[in-house]
Amino acid sequence: MPPLVANIFHVLKDAEKDGRFMSTPEVHRELCRSLPDPPVVKTVQRTLQKLLDEQLVESEKRGTALVWRKRAGAGGVAARSASLMTREQALALQTLKRFSSRQIPSLVAESLSSLFDIAEMRLGASHNDSERRYRKWVDKVEVESGGFALQHPAIDATLFAVVTRALFYEQKLDVVYRVRSKADQEKTRILDPLGLVEVGGVVYLVAAMAGYDKPAMYRLDRLVSASMLPEAFAYPPEFSLAEYVKAQRQFDFMVEGAIPVELHFFNGAGNHLLESPLSDDQVAQPTVAGLNVKGTVLLSKRLRWWLRSFGPNVEVLGPAALRDEMAAEARALAALYAEKP
Repeated sequence: MPPLVANIFHVLKDAEKDGRFMSTPEVHRELCRSLPDPPVVKTVQRTLQKLLDEQLVESEKRGTALVWRKRAGAGGVAARSASLMTREQALALQTLKRFSSRQIPSLVAESLSSLFDIAEMRLGASHNDSERRYRKWVDKVEVESGGFALQHPAIDATLFAVVTRALFYEQKLDVVYRVRSKADQEKTRILDPLGLVEVGGVVYLVAAMAGYDKPAMYRLDRLVSASMLPEAFAYPPEFSLAEYVKAQRQFDFMVEGAIPVELHFFNGAGNHLLESPLSDDQVAQPTVAGLNVKGTVLLSKRLRWWLRSFGPNVEVLGPAALRDEMAAEARALAALYAEKP
């Protein structure tokens, strides 16, 4: 940031703190007090006008003159970055703000909030068609889940902030957790927060607890209360959140181990597996009736949910135990829909 801009920012009052407006001569007088070689009033006026064009300051007209103050969100790191921020960087920040998952720690989000504001202002100050293309880009991109859309459970913002701060500072959490599987019982637990994971719009805290060998998952929307304790904990060096999620597949729910499966798809139901394989060792073979697919997968609740989603368009050929299980479910489903007298 140019020295004069930095000095003017230091002098101006902040709208975020309900600071008052200052006239150009008043800004100039403050600069004269603090700088050994202050600029002339006209230079201050031109610089303030440039900052107004860049949406970093706001102004009002008092009589025939303009008065100035810092725009809310234009202080700190944003102020230092604003004059150097390119439109490509502003676009990247706006895209991050729009499409980032909500498990981004609130502590980090708060630190970035002023940068997000500056990025929005930077893109908003468009003077020609080339610049306006950047402003319109964010509105040309959307993200949509491939699954059936459910309403995501609400998470208390205050509790979320407490959890993410404890995770950031590696301090213990005292929580009251509502256990759905036990008649909505509420249990108090002291946790060591290890990570946050979002699965299908539901946010989980992965945490360790004294007396248990393995970390467990806690849905944040089921937290009744949470407070960060002054006691720090040693983050286990052997724990990897990526390993927990991607290799151990803990969010596949009740993983029972790897199994070789053989599936036969009908009516084109499995054709997407030709581009998105179900495993590294997948072998797919077209047949007269459809598509035969073999591969090694983890037997879990999620695998069963996925198989059920195809209805009569998939047949489990193996292993025998999984085939028997799916066949029993099919018979039960058929009985449920059978015509009743």
